[in-house]
Amino acid sequence: MQRVSLLMVVGSVLVGACSSEVDTEVLPYAANLTTVIGGDEQADDDAKARYSVVATPDADGCIDEAGDECLRPQEECGDDGAADLLVDKKGRALTTLCYPTSGVAIENIEGDLSKVGNNTVFVLDDTDDEADVTGNVTLDGNNVTLYGRGPDVSVIGGDLHIDKNNARVRGVRIEGNVVIDKNNPSLVDCVIEGDLTIHGNNVAVALCEVWGKVTVDGNNAYLVENRFASAPAITGQNTGCNGNVAFEDADDDAAISDEELGAAIECSSSETD
Repeated sequence: MQRVSLLMVVGSVLVGACSSEVDTEVLPYAANLTTVIGGDEQADDDAKARYSVVATPDADGCIDEAGDECLRPQEECGDDGAADLLVDKKGRALTTLCYPTSGVAIENIEGDLSKVGNNTVFVLDDTDDEADVTGNVTLDGNNVTLYGRGPDVSVIGGDLHIDKNNARVRGVRIEGNVVIDKNNPSLVDCVIEGDLTIHGNNVAVALCEVWGKVTVDGNNAYLVENRFASAPAITGQNTGCNGNVAFEDADDDAAISDEELGAAIECSSSETD
């Protein structure tokens, strides 16, 4: 089943742009859009979507599509913010993920990601070719965004290790394992062919497929609208979950069809079950 990056891509990408004000037209994602991820348990089953893309509200405005609670991603991300907003089964906010629209460098990446500076948006291309980044990747800079154009086309050819705080990884396939050791990172719209191990706190994982084992021993993890080959082993506290399901690749074609999706996976330590 084809998976694509969920936020619109605007304009071209400027290599090495760095200033306190970045022209939003050179970002790989659109400013002023919020992706609401997670369904409302009261919604009609036929109408329930895993996500919806809406305009980021201004000032005291609310997102109306996500249940009874007034959701305001602009409080954390700004009126022109690019955001992912994870919600629970009742449409209440779990966490808001902000993608930078100013104060960052923007770099195209192909082949090597050995130098990771702080406050940088690293962009993988949208060409369906070999791995965009060969070998293992360690994100050892703070406030780093690694942004791909969907896991079918943006590929890391090894393991991914998140070793600094506030990393954002979106729209990427990781052919190896993922280990998260630091706090406040996120993985959205991803495919992980190996294991996912979460040691850090306040980790968000949404709209991802994980083919290996999932281990969560950090606190305050948020797992929303994911597909897992096996139920997560959770020992951390205050895990918020919504919309996670099991899958089995019955025909061994390395892709998941709707017929291969199984039962809902609940989190044993979740506040929101």
